[in-house]
Amino acid sequence: MPRARHPRRGSRSRAATDRLDLAVESSARNRRHDPGPRWPWPVVTVLSCLLGVLGVWVLLTGLVIPEWLALSEGDFGDLVGGSAQLWLLAQGVPLGALGLKVGLVPLGLTLLLLLVGERTCHYSARVMGAARRASGGSADLVDAVRLAALHASTQLAAVVLVAGAVPGHQPWGRVLIGGLTMGLATGLAGALRGARPAVAELIPDWARDLLAGASAGCAVALVGGIAALIAGLIAHGARVVELHESLGAGAWGGVVLILLQLGWLPNLMIWWTSWTLGPGFAVGSATSVSPFGVHLGMVPSIPILGALPANGAPSDWVRLWLLVPIAAGAVAGMLVARRRRADPALPLLALTTASGVLAGLVLGLLGALSAGGIGQARMARMGAPTPAMLGMAVALLGGGALLAGAVRLLVTRLPAATSSTVRQAPDETEEQTRRIARQPDHPTSEQHG
Repeated sequence: MPRARHPRRGSRSRAATDRLDLAVESSARNRRHDPGPRWPWPVVTVLSCLLGVLGVWVLLTGLVIPEWLALSEGDFGDLVGGSAQLWLLAQGVPLGALGLKVGLVPLGLTLLLLLVGERTCHYSARVMGAARRASGGSADLVDAVRLAALHASTQLAAVVLVAGAVPGHQPWGRVLIGGLTMGLATGLAGALRGARPAVAELIPDWARDLLAGASAGCAVALVGGIAALIAGLIAHGARVVELHESLGAGAWGGVVLILLQLGWLPNLMIWWTSWTLGPGFAVGSATSVSPFGVHLGMVPSIPILGALPANGAPSDWVRLWLLVPIAAGAVAGMLVARRRRADPALPLLALTTASGVLAGLVLGLLGALSAGGIGQARMARMGAPTPAMLGMAVALLGGGALLAGAVRLLVTRLPAATSSTVRQAPDETEEQTRRIARQPDHPTSEQHG
């Protein structure tokens, strides 16, 4: 008789063991990637924020240590205080150095502070989320706001303590505003990205489309400003190199000089964006750089300022750069029109125009943040004229967005309306024919002679 086949017990036990090993390995892998609530999330939030502040300060101090060592009468207190004042300047607190009051905020360093603060708060939010999952729940919007508030409070306390330790009189209003703004911006961004609360459904669709269009318009306008700056650097590259070599900064000093200019590079990008808008910018009192004319006097020997055009009226083709903000508004309006294609005509045009106007308002705000001064004399006014930049940005980007929305409506809806009218015309003719056919025939009277 044939023997019945039974499953092997050894193979079944080995399969179960393999599945158990895979489960243990997967669990261990998840634990390695999970930050884990080893410390309470408030402690992690405070410590990570302070470590981020300390890391940026160490970076700034390390950049200037070689130059400080080259000084014969260098004091360590000056080194520490200079790095602290530069850190405060990135948050809008004016810097006092060499008898000058510097109020021109290095937005490149500000962006670095924003990035570091966002990453530290993002890690704290992950720790908080892990703690909530360990207790069987999940992080919500309230938890994210609490974490952002704690992060902002820690950032503000650090700014106040550093400002109090730096010698000299401090504008405490700007100290409080700068520290609180930096803390809230980094805290909210990091907390929302790390905790991932369900906030998408709280924002209506039209608002998301509006923000998307305004963001695209701002991006295109800023790219246009960057392109204008690059064109200036290419056209006057020899002058930039000559200014750099004339300073005689040496090897490490040249590196530090380049890094310092990178700190103010976003400011120049925004200034050249204002140049494409028409108002231009100033590099001192009674100076103006715009597509309609250049009026310069004594300009500081900063290498990157060698990209400025020469005095006088530029050529006519330079004014073609004014098409950049109109194109930026058109991109914003077209994006909104594509997303809201089912809306009625008037609400659609209003929303497309609003996207360009919002982008213009953001550009005006960036222009205000990028402006400032060095000292109290001739260089006390540098940057874009905020009212003029704001007005031109709103007008050009809003007009471009309105034009794009109107063109979109004409292209997509006018042919459909025309074809609908053409389809209705044969139907009406056929209906009239049927109506005549249904009328009774009237006999004609004949006359008999």
